[in-house]
Amino acid sequence: MENGNGKRRIWEFKSYTINRILGLCFDESGLKRLFKELKLNYTPQGSALPEMYQQLAQICRTQSSHAKRVEKILEKQFAPHKKDLATLDLQKLYAFLAGENRTAFKGIPIAAIIWFGARNGDTNRDKDGNFNESGELETTISMTLQLREYQALRFHDELIQNLPESIDKAEDIIKVLNDARDSNVKLQRRCERLEQKKEELISERETIKSDKIGLVHDLDDQKRLNDQLVRRVEGLGGETTFEDLNAMKTEIEFFREEIKRLNKENAELMKLYVSESDYMLSGRANTGMEAQLACSGRNCNPLEVETQLNDVSVAYVGGVESLESSYKDLAQSFGCPFCYHGGHCERGKREIEGIVERNDVIFCPVDINSHNACRMVKEACKLRNKSCYFLRSSGLSAFKKSLMTLAVEG
Repeated sequence: MENGNGKRRIWEFKSYTINRILGLCFDESGLKRLFKELKLNYTPQGSALPEMYQQLAQICRTQSSHAKRVEKILEKQFAPHKKDLATLDLQKLYAFLAGENRTAFKGIPIAAIIWFGARNGDTNRDKDGNFNESGELETTISMTLQLREYQALRFHDELIQNLPESIDKAEDIIKVLNDARDSNVKLQRRCERLEQKKEELISERETIKSDKIGLVHDLDDQKRLNDQLVRRVEGLGGETTFEDLNAMKTEIEFFREEIKRLNKENAELMKLYVSESDYMLSGRANTGMEAQLACSGRNCNPLEVETQLNDVSVAYVGGVESLESSYKDLAQSFGCPFCYHGGHCERGKREIEGIVERNDVIFCPVDINSHNACRMVKEACKLRNKSCYFLRSSGLSAFKKSLMTLAVEG
């Protein structure tokens, strides 16, 4: 024999084994290319395809150049699986062929399994180089494959009955199945995404539900507070309360700005007063600069200013209580009896009215004073026809200027 490595040649295979290998390895187009390569004659009509398989199988049963060429083509085709099928586990092979262990030879064509099973099967050579075959492996493969072929034919028949008439080839069926598989994979992915979206929507729904419950509680609390506010407003005087509050807010804001401005002016005047206090308290203020200022714009003698305020009693309501002695000294420097009241109204308006009754002129600063004290002073002075000076600042300079104005005006 030409092959002395113990491997069977293709023309030494059983006829049914050769037929199956050729049928599994060459489709119509492959068979035509092989005939063209071997320079064999064939009729191009499709009805001649069975005769072409039969002619090729007949060639492979006899040792020839054509058979050797076909053998090389098959060896090249099955070479990637040679390592995996070098030694065959018969039990594993039988289980796979019977469909009991589909993953045993995953990725390996069944034609390659038949090829290596037939080449490396249960055969031995005698001393003359002839094969002594038991034929058990090849026969078992053939019988098992025959059952699988019956199953495949039934499956093929069922597919043909249910598929469109335009599909009549195995390749077309495989394409349909592959398309269906790809479509199924896409649908599966879409279902997974939809399932994920569903979970997200459920989670979002629960969050919205929780937020809604929180909003309902907040609305209940707000309604309760609104009811309380309505009752309080009704107790304070109804809807006009808001207008009164807004007016008071505007007035308060005005007074705050006025206080800031007057405090700034007072600070500057206090600096001036400190530098002139010794001169003012020396008893000569009426004949000095103040008298001159008081007489500016009119023809008068500074000494006349001093005499014009003699025995004119003045009262000072409000202001800085720590400056009471300074207020008193300043008033007495003009020759005026002095009375001081801190602007507190705990005892009511009777005390304010008494001070207005006992004095000739009332001075009332608006920056540091109570609103009620200012109102009471104004009402009492108007009722008794007493002079009242509302000072913008509680500083000594503002008091001094008012006294000088009083002295000039007589």
